[in-house]
Amino acid sequence: MLAACSCFALNSVFVRLAAEHGTHPFVTAFFRNVFAFLILLPIIVGRSGWNVLIPSRLDLLTLRGSVNGASMLAWFYAVPLIPLADLTALGFTAPLWATVLAVLLLGEVVRWRRWAATLIGFAGVVVILQPGFAEVHWATSLVLFSSAMWALTIIIVRRLTFVERPETILVYQALMMAGIAGVPAMFVWTTPSGEVWIWLLALGILAAAAHSFHVRAYSMQEVAALQPLDFSRLPIVAVAAWAIFGEVPAPAVWIGALVVFAAGTYISHREAKLARQAKKRAATLSTAPVAARKAKA
Repeated sequence: MLAACSCFALNSVFVRLAAEHGTHPFVTAFFRNVFAFLILLPIIVGRSGWNVLIPSRLDLLTLRGSVNGASMLAWFYAVPLIPLADLTALGFTAPLWATVLAVLLLGEVVRWRRWAATLIGFAGVVVILQPGFAEVHWATSLVLFSSAMWALTIIIVRRLTFVERPETILVYQALMMAGIAGVPAMFVWTTPSGEVWIWLLALGILAAAAHSFHVRAYSMQEVAALQPLDFSRLPIVAVAAWAIFGEVPAPAVWIGALVVFAAGTYISHREAKLARQAKKRAATLSTAPVAARKAKA
């Protein structure tokens, strides 16, 4: 999980480097996913065979790719416009959006504890942005939109994991996101040159590694247990942004990020606890008829 967080954090650094050398974020997004696909395909096919490319739910994979693609494009577009630490801190709002979307789209019942945590989390966003005290860049809305789309992606992936192999999800994600990024990239196309190609290849490697580490981590441990490690993205980005771009995050960014992250972590743990309780109740109900028959016998 720490390796995945490191790879995700460094993504933004290379997107910024490419942008500062004249490569539009949409073009960067296109090559990032092309290289990720070319890296993942031989590894996954070599390990699992060509059958891994036969999907069970192409419709869900397409929906996931579209939503995830929208999240990626919004995030990449915002990278050159606002400080990287601010960008990362606002990205911690994904669990908050997941709660809202679960109610709106899935009709899930959310009790007062999770609603309170969600509201506290969005209060942390206000601390980060400091409206009225500091100028709020319009690109922050792109980051919040990206986080909401990422939350929706997670909801879709939860359903996908019941019908698709993780390897299939990984391959189709890279392929579809490359196609989705390719459309807007055509309208702002500039062919990368020189060292930019190194950064784009690095982005592809980071993307392939990040998602592979992520899937592997969640196969070994539940989401709620791994959630606290996600905060490591902020200090990694903060150090890289300071060393490369001379950016120093304001104290309000750290305070607000802690508030947002703590709220999101609580929501994840609460959801995991409720899921375990529901699973336990279902197991009890399924064994009750058997116990009754044995008692009669």
